[in-house]
Amino acid sequence: MHGSVRNAIAAIEVSAYRVPLRKPWVSAAHAITHHEHVLVDVTLESGLTGTGWASTMGTGGMAVAALAQSYLAPMCIGRDVYDHETLWVQLWKRCHQPGSGGIGALAVTGFDLAFWDLRGKLAGQPVRKLLGAVAESLPVYASAVNLHLSEAALVEQTREFLDSGNKLFKIKVGREDPQEDVARVAAVRAVIGNRPLMLDANQRFKPGEAVRRIAMFERFDPVWIEEPMLSEDIDGHAKLAPALRIPVALGEELATRYEFWRYVSSGAVHYLQPNVLKVGGISEWLKIAHLGMAANLTIAPHGALEVSSIVAAAIPGCFAVENIDGGAFGDQGILEEPLRIENGRIYLPEKPGLGVSFDRTALSRHRAAPDIEVPLVDPGRFFEQ
Repeated sequence: MHGSVRNAIAAIEVSAYRVPLRKPWVSAAHAITHHEHVLVDVTLESGLTGTGWASTMGTGGMAVAALAQSYLAPMCIGRDVYDHETLWVQLWKRCHQPGSGGIGALAVTGFDLAFWDLRGKLAGQPVRKLLGAVAESLPVYASAVNLHLSEAALVEQTREFLDSGNKLFKIKVGREDPQEDVARVAAVRAVIGNRPLMLDANQRFKPGEAVRRIAMFERFDPVWIEEPMLSEDIDGHAKLAPALRIPVALGEELATRYEFWRYVSSGAVHYLQPNVLKVGGISEWLKIAHLGMAANLTIAPHGALEVSSIVAAAIPGCFAVENIDGGAFGDQGILEEPLRIENGRIYLPEKPGLGVSFDRTALSRHRAAPDIEVPLVDPGRFFEQ
């Protein structure tokens, strides 16, 4: 056994859930009807429990849970929770051979968040204060996975976001007809006026069409074009970025500091968007954020509202936190107390730890296991005319 007995890890429970969204998400890359959440409850010898989680957009959650339970959890028993950094590296190395990103990184994330939750509770402080942040609230931007909506429905959704007090907005682009994309962006720009607007292509374009398609959006003055091409195509983005008059944002599909470094060092990105859940948790997200800051880039956390707001508070000059319509745990009805979001700001909890308390009764209705059969969803069934 390592370290203090009271701070030693005594037990770990991994559980998986498949939670339906209120309404489907459709982008140029995906059609999503459920989110899968994997909870990792870590209990110390003292009896104190911390909870971490990883989430997927409906694919892979059961594999994440199996990896976490069978391979990673046994490595943690008896370890001191304050041996966090060394333990993170050992967990990540255990996942490296089958794949250092993807399912492996997601599995590590659940443990990393649980360790931070425990460290905050042991210190009697919110985790953001342990990271060096005292901000009580942060700006958010209204985001939606809405490529399937008709132009009229898109405008209605945008007006609802605006009426709720939002001041920054993001929409999906990447329809088959480029002129439809242009018309939809124009319609949203007319609703929001000169407020900041971000565009997200979800890896839709090939190198040969990206410059032409993206140039069509210039007159709408977007803050960025997000994921214009396949995320693995670092060389392609390095050629694309200097050819555009619109900045490039990306990072949600990247998983390691090494992938991010290749993008940063090649000049292929302007806004860096690591997703806390995809990179292995808070510990690795901070390293990636600092890597981007060393290149004077703006850090813009992707999704994962409940924990992105914690890390964003610790990064000076961080971009607003993404609030995806229907994506927050509160939207999915699985929190005891949803985070407060008003007039384009999120108010950070003062509870010790991560400040996230899951409604276990609500979650229990969506309990899932590796033997469930998950049907493939056809995006075309959701498109509105």
